[in-house]
Amino acid sequence: MILRFAFFVREKYSYIIISSLVAGIVVGFYTSYPGMLLRQFSVLFVVVMIASMGFTITFRSFALALKDFKGFSVGMVLNFVFAPIICFALAFAVPQREIAVGLILIGAVPCAGMAIVWAGLLDGNVPLAVVINTGTMLLAPFFIPIIMLWLAGSYVKINTLAMLLNLIYTILLPVIAGMLLRELAERKTDVKKYLPLCPAISSLCAAFLMFIAVNTSMPVILKNINLLPPLLASTVAIFPILFAFAYFLSSRLFDRAKNIAITYSCGMKNLPIALAIAIMSFGSLTALPIAVAFAFQMLTAVAFYRIYRAKGGGLSV
Repeated sequence: MILRFAFFVREKYSYIIISSLVAGIVVGFYTSYPGMLLRQFSVLFVVVMIASMGFTITFRSFALALKDFKGFSVGMVLNFVFAPIICFALAFAVPQREIAVGLILIGAVPCAGMAIVWAGLLDGNVPLAVVINTGTMLLAPFFIPIIMLWLAGSYVKINTLAMLLNLIYTILLPVIAGMLLRELAERKTDVKKYLPLCPAISSLCAAFLMFIAVNTSMPVILKNINLLPPLLASTVAIFPILFAFAYFLSSRLFDRAKNIAITYSCGMKNLPIALAIAIMSFGSLTALPIAVAFAFQMLTAVAFYRIYRAKGGGLSV
């Protein structure tokens, strides 16, 4: 029953996220009280979400980075240098400072865990995707404050030390705790059959964070409806650019399997983490472009899936 539930959440993830987005909008037309109420538990949602992600990572998978340093390095540069700069450039299109910060935050966060799933569906190099995912997750608490100070410091005041400590408590420690828990659990039982439950838990926490962000932003949106066109225009451009650049660069440096892994690991961003940071460190309006980005990221991932499928290989979904 539990595994069926986990499979259902994984298969319907995009619908769950979009439903949460729609619910936040619809309820927000009348009241933002539900979002304000749930926001009291936002740190709990974040910690559970990140710890669940950490449980899917092993210390052995991170050690694989040493065997493919070139692929790992390209993944780190695309995630922590190229993506933030692209999002910073697109932020000039929006007039609202808080929304611009949200766009930059999308580029600063680690890659999405779903990138591993897409790499597997397309017969890509899954170990490389795991290495990039693990590396970005563990390095994110140290890179995100620096990136945000560098690129978003002109928009809002960034307390780098406070953000670093916050990210260590809410991302790094829960990730390590999840990894340690898995190491201990593997000594007593076969944890692989329970692994599908972890993304399901993370997805549900992300859905709650999505609702909180959108619902509490609605009063501001309704008063500033003119913000929507530049917000949508800048957000829709992020993922096609990230995917396309990663695709063309890695196709010239690596074989097809690694090209797939790098394209998805550098084209997709961990939006639940971005959403959590926005809510905890900046505010609901900063979380708005991140909430909108969920749909565009999924659409871009599907589009590139079809491109790879047209060229041959991969599993049909």
